[in-house]
Amino acid sequence: MSQLLAAIDSSITVEYGQFVLQEIPMSRTALTVGEPRGDWLVLGGAGGLLLHSAGNDHDPAVRVELWDTEPPAAPGEWDQVVTVACDLADQVRLQSVTAALSPDVLTLSRPGPHHARVHEGGRAATAELGEGTFAEGVERWLIQLWPA
Repeated sequence: MSQLLAAIDSSITVEYGQFVLQEIPMSRTALTVGEPRGDWLVLGGAGGLLLHSAGNDHDPAVRVELWDTEPPAAPGEWDQVVTVACDLADQVRLQSVTAALSPDVLTLSRPGPHHARVHEGGRAATAELGEGTFAEGVERWLIQLWPA
């Protein structure tokens, strides 16, 4: 049975429709994990996750969980759920695309390859937000990490 090892509940300002889950130290950047194409939600790679929001200039509620093995399905209703691979150093935190940092840091039990199951909710309401509203918690994210 999977065990939740650690979690952070945080938020970060979405800029240019994006934000990242970035490894610490920042020797590799999640902003360069891949080239987005079409209607995308998340890209994973060396250094973290690049996440695509339905809006801009707002602060979504984001929970990041670390599990020992693949976790059970997350409760609640989600607009999208996507699983990707990534490679992470010892710690991760949320970051805006212009480098604003969340104060909340999640320490991983072991660095290296991980799976990330990304859940997103509140997409329609977020898409209706005006630029520069800086609304809080309209969009919800759950990111579940576990070693690959």
